[in-house]
Amino acid sequence: MFRKVHIRLTMLFTGVCTLVVAVMSLLYLYLSWNNIRRNSFISFTTDIANFSSTLSKDRIISQSWLMNINTNYSYQLYIFDNGKAMLSTSQGISEESSELLEDIKSVFSTDIQRLRYTGSVAHDEFSYSAKNHRYYVGMIFISGDNGITEIYAVKSLDSQQKQLKKLIIYFILIILGAAIVFFVFSYFFTKLLLKPVKQAHQQQAHFIAAASHEIRNPVNTIISALDAMETSSADQQQYLSKIARKEGKRLALLTEDLLTLARSDNGSFTAQAAPTELDTLVLDCYEAFLSPAKEKNISISVKLPDDNIPKAMIDAERINQVISILLNNAVSYTPENGRIEIAYSVDNSQHIVRVSDSGCGISEEDRRHIFERFYRADRSRTDRSHFGLGLSIAKEIMDLHNGTISVEDSSLGGASFVITLPSEK
Repeated sequence: MFRKVHIRLTMLFTGVCTLVVAVMSLLYLYLSWNNIRRNSFISFTTDIANFSSTLSKDRIISQSWLMNINTNYSYQLYIFDNGKAMLSTSQGISEESSELLEDIKSVFSTDIQRLRYTGSVAHDEFSYSAKNHRYYVGMIFISGDNGITEIYAVKSLDSQQKQLKKLIIYFILIILGAAIVFFVFSYFFTKLLLKPVKQAHQQQAHFIAAASHEIRNPVNTIISALDAMETSSADQQQYLSKIARKEGKRLALLTEDLLTLARSDNGSFTAQAAPTELDTLVLDCYEAFLSPAKEKNISISVKLPDDNIPKAMIDAERINQVISILLNNAVSYTPENGRIEIAYSVDNSQHIVRVSDSGCGISEEDRRHIFERFYRADRSRTDRSHFGLGLSIAKEIMDLHNGTISVEDSSLGGASFVITLPSEK
């Protein structure tokens, strides 16, 4: 699924970026080419005006003037005196040029008649296309006592057309090169972009699989106990009833934990913060776990500050849940005759609660994963009261309070969990 999404995003990104570059390039080419054509025509009209100005003064077409035109300008001149081609024109006119002139005279016949009767010297310039060729045509008419001299200056734009084709080819190559660059970039960029989404999907799939497995165990136990009760004696039924009730409570606890994590995922997991005396809350948690610790002959102690301390802006119920999770784990993983210490202090405007035990500790490898859902550091344990959700819930609560939770080695020989909370401002 993610491979298809990756390819589609890559193609979409490449296509959109290439389209934008192509449109911008074509727009630039269009504007640039129009500017070139406009400047070229302006230059042509300026030249024709200069020719007309020179001829209006001299009234004579000299050989030196013709040589200057042929040397410095890429124009083809056709000169007619009273309709008869002059020697320089008649010797250089070809059949193709003759057809071109006839076509020009036919197309611009109205303009030619206007220029003939305009005055002593008149000129005009046009853009003209014929047989897939484009030309600039300049006409100069000189009226005198001996008749009318007609000069047709024709400039072929074939070189411009070739230049345009080259530019188009260059732009196509640039666009293709840009498309390749965009494809390579978008391939790795979308791959990097999809990586957290893929990881989240995998984590969600793992979470669902693990939750299903954890739910199935108590459900199967309850069903088995109920089936066995049908053919059991009264004493056995009472025993099986206790098992079903115990598994039902376990299932209810698991369901509550899953709902807590689900609320955290969808953003509905909130905290009602209020100024709270955290030392009192820590003392309450300590007293709540005196009895479970006594059952395993575990020594549990608490250390509180002697001085007055600032209140913590927290949700007391949520933080109570975090400390209870840490104490419950400590009692569960500390062997008989072990020790548990709870220490509360304030340092640099931070509230610090440390829960330490004398258990087996947590390896460096396990520390990277203990806050993940359904993760158990000791998978060989048979204690079914732990689902591997407590620490992940504690992490969510601490994130909600802009606090932190971490684990380190304990001076007692086991693990030490440390939570920090900002003090009230």
